[in-house]
Amino acid sequence: MSGWKNTSAGAITAAAPELFVTKSSLNLANRHSTSFPPTDSSFLLITMKTNRPTSIPRVQTLFQAFAPLIALATAPTLRTAKAGWLALLALTAALIVAPGLIAQGVTTAGIGGFVTDKANNPVSGASVTVTHQPSGTVATTLTRANGQYSVSGLRVGGPYSVNVSSSRISAAEKGEIFLEVGANNDISFVVTSDVVVLGAVSVSVDKDLTFGIGKMGSGSSFDSEAIANTASVRNSVQDIARLDSRMFLGSLDQGGQLSAQGQNFRYNSFLIDGVQAGDPFGLNSNGFSSLASPVPLEALETLSIQLSPYDVRYAGFTGAVINAVTRSGTNKYRGSVYYQMSNESLRAKNPLTGVKEAFDEKNFGTTLGGPIIKNKLFFSFSYDMLERETVPPQATFVPDAAGLAAIDSIIARAKSQNYDPGTLAGPSTNLQEQVTYIGKIDWNISRDHRLAATYRRNYGQNTSFANYSSSTATSLSNHWFDQPRNTDSYTAQLNSQWTADFRTEATVSMTDYDGTPANRGTPFPMVRVEGLTGRRLDTGATITSGAIIFGTENSRQLNRLVSKEKQFKLSGDYTFGDHTLTAGGEQITTDYSNAFVQNTMGNYTFASPATFLAGTPPTNFILQKPYPGFSINDAIANWTYTALAGFVQDTWRPNPQLTVMAGIRFDLPVVDEAPPIAPGFATAGFADSKGIPITRNNTTNDGNSTYAPRLGFTYEVESKRKTQVRGGVGLFQGKNPAVWLSNAFSNAGSVYNYTASVAERPLITFNPNAATQSVPGSANPPPNVNITDANFRQPAMWKSNIAIDHQLPWLDAILSVEYYYNDVDAGLNTQFLNYRQANDGDGTGLAPDGRLRFGSAASIVSSTSSNIAGRRRVSNFADVAYLTNTDKGEASGVTISLNRPMKNNWAWSASWTNGNATEVSPMTSSVAMSNYSNRAAFNPNENTDSVSNTNIKDTVVLSITRRFEFVKNAPTTVNLSYIGRTGRPYSWVFYGDANGDGITFNDLLYVPSGPNDARVAWADTAQRDAFFRLVETTSLKDFMGSNPARNSETSPWLQTVDLKLTQQIPLFKSVRAEVFANILNFANLFNSDWGIQEEVPFSYRRAVAGATLNPTANNGKGQWNYVFNSTTLNGVPVTVDETPVSRWQAQIGMRIKF
Repeated sequence: MSGWKNTSAGAITAAAPELFVTKSSLNLANRHSTSFPPTDSSFLLITMKTNRPTSIPRVQTLFQAFAPLIALATAPTLRTAKAGWLALLALTAALIVAPGLIAQGVTTAGIGGFVTDKANNPVSGASVTVTHQPSGTVATTLTRANGQYSVSGLRVGGPYSVNVSSSRISAAEKGEIFLEVGANNDISFVVTSDVVVLGAVSVSVDKDLTFGIGKMGSGSSFDSEAIANTASVRNSVQDIARLDSRMFLGSLDQGGQLSAQGQNFRYNSFLIDGVQAGDPFGLNSNGFSSLASPVPLEALETLSIQLSPYDVRYAGFTGAVINAVTRSGTNKYRGSVYYQMSNESLRAKNPLTGVKEAFDEKNFGTTLGGPIIKNKLFFSFSYDMLERETVPPQATFVPDAAGLAAIDSIIARAKSQNYDPGTLAGPSTNLQEQVTYIGKIDWNISRDHRLAATYRRNYGQNTSFANYSSSTATSLSNHWFDQPRNTDSYTAQLNSQWTADFRTEATVSMTDYDGTPANRGTPFPMVRVEGLTGRRLDTGATITSGAIIFGTENSRQLNRLVSKEKQFKLSGDYTFGDHTLTAGGEQITTDYSNAFVQNTMGNYTFASPATFLAGTPPTNFILQKPYPGFSINDAIANWTYTALAGFVQDTWRPNPQLTVMAGIRFDLPVVDEAPPIAPGFATAGFADSKGIPITRNNTTNDGNSTYAPRLGFTYEVESKRKTQVRGGVGLFQGKNPAVWLSNAFSNAGSVYNYTASVAERPLITFNPNAATQSVPGSANPPPNVNITDANFRQPAMWKSNIAIDHQLPWLDAILSVEYYYNDVDAGLNTQFLNYRQANDGDGTGLAPDGRLRFGSAASIVSSTSSNIAGRRRVSNFADVAYLTNTDKGEASGVTISLNRPMKNNWAWSASWTNGNATEVSPMTSSVAMSNYSNRAAFNPNENTDSVSNTNIKDTVVLSITRRFEFVKNAPTTVNLSYIGRTGRPYSWVFYGDANGDGITFNDLLYVPSGPNDARVAWADTAQRDAFFRLVETTSLKDFMGSNPARNSETSPWLQTVDLKLTQQIPLFKSVRAEVFANILNFANLFNSDWGIQEEVPFSYRRAVAGATLNPTANNGKGQWNYVFNSTTLNGVPVTVDETPVSRWQAQIGMRIKF
């Protein structure tokens, strides 16, 4: 951006390392209001000024901004093939250099085929009219010299009709055609001289979407009817996507995490009408930008899960593209009003506590769509409100009369300092709310141009009752804070047909996200006053050293997250002969402002109420301080990420049976800003695991491009029943959460946590002014630094599949058998660069099993404060984390499925997937050091792939839907689904820190070869014998004398049965009521032992034995001293999941449809 940036007022200002937060024309006054939903529609516009210049984004943005105008200006010339070629080539050139978008998909569908006579001669020049029956939308084209035609940019769903006519042939028509997002249906005609009107195409009458000329890769699709029939008490797209046996839905206690083929849930791309609706930064545990599902199921036209779409227009994932297309208006007014609810009376007791926890969940919504101008202009609107109220947390520490009197005095003192700390009264409720609006306009400008515009708003909020339920402390109400997730998204898409052979699709969108916590009180230091008396509510024990906490919670003292994303996309299709040439480009530019700096307002601890009231110096004081030459604002990550892409693709269809698609995609990241430079880093002598020197901490992935070639095919086998072979191979560049790149900006050695020493504490006086905190002079502790590899690339994976689909002669079913193989091209790994290897005197520094040890002394193995300092190779730096790539990791598997689409009032499907996935690092967290420490390993930094954290070896999914009509015109629909799967994998690890790296529970266990293994000594024979009894009853017996690999064990088989019942009731004319019930874990309703979910919890590690080291024993080879206690160290191998998946839960509701 050349060191210059436009401000909101349009002025151009010089670059400087500072943050500008500008207010839009909308009101920002209530942005931190605790009322819900927010009464304003404000958002922060972040203007970042760059630290280093580049002119590419400005030039490219201008180039693409004018690209549509260029296309419109040249439209009159597009009347010949030559002119069309020139226009397409110009468009391709423009878009390849124009800024591109990394993670968008496709929202439309297509129809194509051949028109021949009975002698199989092509019919050229015939007029083909495609009509979307509900809206009257019409698209026309002509057959080419080979009799082939194609129409793209069509609405998904249907029904459609296709009419072929010519002065040389009789008219022919096919109807009841339904389209899947991103796919092209094959609708071919054999015409005669007689007048013929053909019936519906057999593949389309039952809405089956298995066969089609665009069906090459792995995936599945659900139309609105299938979505409506599926049980879901959460009203979430996750509950639909899990019906694909290649997907895994876990961590429901965190809102649900959806994994594809064993990949990290953050590697998916979730789109609503082609625009990203996933977590924009990477802090949300459910992968969404919202608290709950960002789109209600009632608003969906289709939902597709695509794992390897070889179309080059797809990118931004190495897991799956989850593509949600919302409903559009038609020529008929249609709508619905719905209400559904659940509470503790509709849920079983907690299987661990035997208690029914009170809760109340309500979901209300409405949809409406119809014509504004018949056949011309349509609208669609949906509104959804979710309220979930649970029992608020209870204070564990309850002050007695003396404690309450002391708290009153503390509150009065705080008020005298112009701060209201709130009250001690507990929260009356714990409420989570989300409101979603979706508005859509479809405008048939003409037969050749169609515009769709969508607006989506999500407002969600819950409350964090910080420090309220600590065992010996509680907090005042203004110490709490509200956590919002607010999104506003605007999208416009123009589909144009300039000639019979040339079509374009242009998309522009903006998405604003605000996840900034709203503190309840005004800015004030966090204060902890100890020495209060009372009792513990849970045990009744007397407490003499309780504490009250008030002021701004220490992690929210400088905490902000705002992103603003702009997307531009333009692509064109040019057809000639057997070929369709697709070319285009995309852009996404996102401005981030993330601040997470703790203790910037100060954090005081006082020994007693008397010392606080008297102004006595605190017993502890913490303050986040900048290093010399920096300010606290240098720890705020203000940066811009632009992803550019260009693509070109040829779809070749030489005959009705074979379609081949080949293309290449180019993705280029542009990062205009650089992290601050950490003083002394260049000469510190750091190197990566390969020994390559690292002299800069301010590198980014700017300019590290990826070329992604792809090839796909589908071949229809000539047989009595439909059979197709499909497959392909291609490279897919994904995306990682922005927070992983942002960590290098936030942790660049610019600030540190000052903690007052014993000698300094008497010099500190409490300062109630949050903005003017200061400290006595002190030596600066070593900083933490995060680094992004200068050659870092976004995650990329080669994906391939080969499959056969066959229509069986019985059961009206379709059999599909598919094999997939994925290979990591650029995986992600976090390394730690500041280790000092232990020295045993012989230069080895190894443990008895050969693993590396760390620390300053040979005998130090456990994580002690002296060893944490001693393990640092460079003493003037602390934790140095390095984000880099790996080429190790893969996924492969087989899926066998049977599918019988809805016909004659029933449908069913069965699917089984057997898969294996490996990875080097599970990348479980938003924090770099957590990503490093949450991986179980033999040696830190090892570039070794093991079983993925989300690898599910076997998954079976069964579903059956049956529609009855016990009363005329009042159908009853029953859907029953079953999901059974292998348990989640986990690792066997040491208890504590076995290698001295300062991290606990991450060291893979050594399993002794037997009771007399010289590498291990036991405290007594009872512990030894108990340990080997565990070994003999688990997979540990397969690793005796060695180390189990990461995730070598799995939790037990898990299974659940869900039921949905829907009863329609006719009211008048087309108005109908529906009464429905969703019952999750239906079998558990009859037997409390059924459907229990047992798994080793996060971080999926089971600690077995503690170990210290005697480095001189065993003839100087070293010897472990094992400690094993089956009740305190081993515990239970798995735990019951406390979320609703381990107990039945019902939801009842009613819907009025018209």
